[in-house]
Amino acid sequence: MVEPGTGHLTAEEISGLIGFDGPGALPEERANHARTCDICRRIIAMHQEEDSRLRRLAGGPRGTPGLRCPVLDEWASLAAGLADPQRRNELLAHASQCDHCGAVLHAVMEDFSEDMTDAESKTLETLESAKPEWQRAVSRRMAGASRTRPTYIRTWLPRAAAVLLAAGAGWLAWNQMARNQRNAPPDPAGQLAIAFTEQRPFEYRIPGAAHASVRQERGAGSSFGRPQALRDAVSTIGAEREKNPEAVKWLELEARAEMLQSDPQSAIDTLNHALEQKPDDPDLWADLGMAYALRAGDPNRRADYGQAIEFLNRSLQKKPNSPEVAFNLALVYEKMNFNDLAIEEWQQYLNLDTAGAWREEAQDHLAKLEQKKKSGSKP
Repeated sequence: MVEPGTGHLTAEEISGLIGFDGPGALPEERANHARTCDICRRIIAMHQEEDSRLRRLAGGPRGTPGLRCPVLDEWASLAAGLADPQRRNELLAHASQCDHCGAVLHAVMEDFSEDMTDAESKTLETLESAKPEWQRAVSRRMAGASRTRPTYIRTWLPRAAAVLLAAGAGWLAWNQMARNQRNAPPDPAGQLAIAFTEQRPFEYRIPGAAHASVRQERGAGSSFGRPQALRDAVSTIGAEREKNPEAVKWLELEARAEMLQSDPQSAIDTLNHALEQKPDDPDLWADLGMAYALRAGDPNRRADYGQAIEFLNRSLQKKPNSPEVAFNLALVYEKMNFNDLAIEEWQQYLNLDTAGAWREEAQDHLAKLEQKKKSGSKP
């Protein structure tokens, strides 16, 4: 373990930096390291994204179930660690955006943690999430997230996080590390998110990716210089497509990989094929909107921004609490100089994303647009 004050930031230092204590939690020397060390900045960004997702899961009003809400048995399987990895991630993503299911997950977590046997507790103690350093870091972030929440929310937040992490349903970065440790096949969706963060090729967001600065490089469409995570994901997706050529999951991930390889035209074709099988899928609409927005970067294809707006709005109508889609729609409005619409959408985004580097980037966009509007209104 790295001692505080030497080398990279510890989990405790990162927790204090992004939590309730803020930047003042670190001595000046350590704060300077956090600002200048590329590795620590990436880790901090990933933790900020995790913290933001946790906050969305924890709070807000609870509504009635929708037509696509999972049944109670599925939430019980998730709490018990019995859900397969793909379904587990889908359930967590749904709970983070659905008021009703967030409350259901809360209740199931209460029951699960109260009924845990001694044998189950011993099993959990062997996992990474049981280590004191990890628990202290999570607890501090939980405390910050729950200071303004009702009492019933505060009581379940720490237990929910510990159980979800122990069950293998943790956040993207933790999940990827755990898979590598077990030598299990990596998750291509997670690999694409990691590749995006390592070498962010465009301004738009893709699901699950931590924040990074845009790094548009010459020859980005060639395989040379691509992140290893992207090459691995492309290989896995290709193999799965050979076995299941019509599977929507692999079509969607293939399209996402094509966008990361600067090929929005192929992504559009792939997503349209997937939509033939699932014509009302909001995630496919979101990816298709992003693909059209990327193709609109060609001066001869500016009209594609209209298509991007159409599909991003369709997606938001079905999943109104998706921060990635709201971010991308605001960006498209901005690129089309629809400044009033862009300002409104950035404000909507900031209501969804309560903390982290993505929020800071959105705030920068909003501030520039408001300043531009103010300057333009002067006589």
